[in-house]
Amino acid sequence: MLLLRFTSPDRVIGLRSDDGFEIGRFTLAGTYNLLMLGAGVGIIGAGAYLLVASRLLGPPWFRHLTVGLAAAAVVGSMLVHADGVDFTQLHPTWLAVAVFVMLPGLFGAFIGPTVEAVARPDSWTAHGRTRWLLPLAALACFPPTVVLAGVAWLMVAVLVTVGAYAPVDKVRSTQTFATLIRAAWLSVAIIGLFALIDDIGQLT
Repeated sequence: MLLLRFTSPDRVIGLRSDDGFEIGRFTLAGTYNLLMLGAGVGIIGAGAYLLVASRLLGPPWFRHLTVGLAAAAVVGSMLVHADGVDFTQLHPTWLAVAVFVMLPGLFGAFIGPTVEAVARPDSWTAHGRTRWLLPLAALACFPPTVVLAGVAWLMVAVLVTVGAYAPVDKVRSTQTFATLIRAAWLSVAIIGLFALIDDIGQLT
């Protein structure tokens, strides 16, 4: 975003971005709000990854790559639009589009390795007081994310419970069920990609 500030005309300074941030100004409140947004997105992303991780195909590097590409397409299509400030006042337009697509793509690519590293039994986050002090400290710094954390925990808990008690031969181990889940997530990514292409077409 700082790069876009330098490549855009001076008239953008002081304008409110589509996300409510004041362009060209560094403030304590703005920085905290950005960190808050990142914490919320991180919780949602970690929960979503836990839900689909067991259904992803290929070796770890391929799974992380595909999650990153899917995030770039889906979230990028939600961020890129033909009106507002971000893509009409910030220049060059191609750089603005690239930044807003690259950020969720990188997030998607790294959320998997991060979640897996934290979940390892030998992780430093899984021992002693750190196991519960670290999450509490994070939630204390960003209180509104408590609701998101609760929802994400509930979703994962329900999935784990259903998977544990559902008949193995009818749900958990059926190739048909796994294929349907993968097809659903692939459809979401494809829809996002086409929406992103359409948004870029409107901008150019």
